[in-house]
Amino acid sequence: MNMPAGWPRLSVVVNNYNYAQYLPEALGSVIRQMIEGDELIVVDDGSTDGSSALLRQFARDYGIRLIEQANCGQMGTVRTGIDAAQGDVVVLLDSDDYFLDGYLQRLRDIYAANPDVSFVFANAQIGGESLTGRNNMRGLFRRLEFPPGKIGTTKWATLLFYEFVGLPTSGLSLHRSLADNIIALPTNVDEVIAIPPLHSRLLGISKTEQAKSRITADGVIVRCASIFGAQKYYDDRPGFLYRIHGDNKYATTSRLGRWYLLRLRKKQFRRMFTEHSATAEKPTALELRQEIQGRAFGKRLMRRITVRGNYCRAVLASRGSLGEKWAALAAALGLSRRES
Repeated sequence: MNMPAGWPRLSVVVNNYNYAQYLPEALGSVIRQMIEGDELIVVDDGSTDGSSALLRQFARDYGIRLIEQANCGQMGTVRTGIDAAQGDVVVLLDSDDYFLDGYLQRLRDIYAANPDVSFVFANAQIGGESLTGRNNMRGLFRRLEFPPGKIGTTKWATLLFYEFVGLPTSGLSLHRSLADNIIALPTNVDEVIAIPPLHSRLLGISKTEQAKSRITADGVIVRCASIFGAQKYYDDRPGFLYRIHGDNKYATTSRLGRWYLLRLRKKQFRRMFTEHSATAEKPTALELRQEIQGRAFGKRLMRRITVRGNYCRAVLASRGSLGEKWAALAAALGLSRRES
């Protein structure tokens, strides 16, 4: 199929580490949705399970771009793929997941119809082996839902209280301009976090997570996109299957363990960004009001209450006149209308 005028060229970047058993389904879900001008890039992160032979066969049969590298972790692998991508929009996929039919066309339509949007994230269908894991992730995904459409920008919500406005890696896509900012991040952005063995046992943190815990690729990309001022868009229709399995280290960690990991990663992220950014620590009340009035809030009542409460605290600590703070506080409490 030829590329109609206005549609972006898509670069699908698949990161893989020892998921040979899932690769045919993941790559097949991309290949059958590609059109002329699109590309598929697979970065293998030093796999030892036969992935290499399978990927080389796919490269011969379907012309995918294969990059093989020494193991460096998920974020480094994704960064390699983004750096190699040549399309207008970079679409990410973990090799243990797969795209649902029609998803890539929806992305083309969304970006073509919304030239100001630089970040699109889509809902997921949950699948996999563990019933408990599937139920846990369904609950988590529901807490991350937004009304469909433009979300707005969430820079200060991310910098001040670490809000996550997005979904796991396979549901993310970025405009090329935003992708360039992501690959320019410092290489220590996903350095391993040390977790004491006793804490892991008490909090139900998996051995895999304990040995190799770091800020996840989606954690880096979603939050940095917000800090870079991305106009985000949420597609509430499932665009990919998120697979729960024994090696899915976060999905198989207890709720208390996930809370503990979140605290560690939040601390690491703030330290990393403070070291490499000149962003002011305190926003003005006007900046907060503009962000609040220009954004959407989550579907879940508790998330809306939490985020608005965080904004209220941020307003009280912000810079500005008393009148500007009152106006921002009214916006945080939902007493002024969202800007169109």
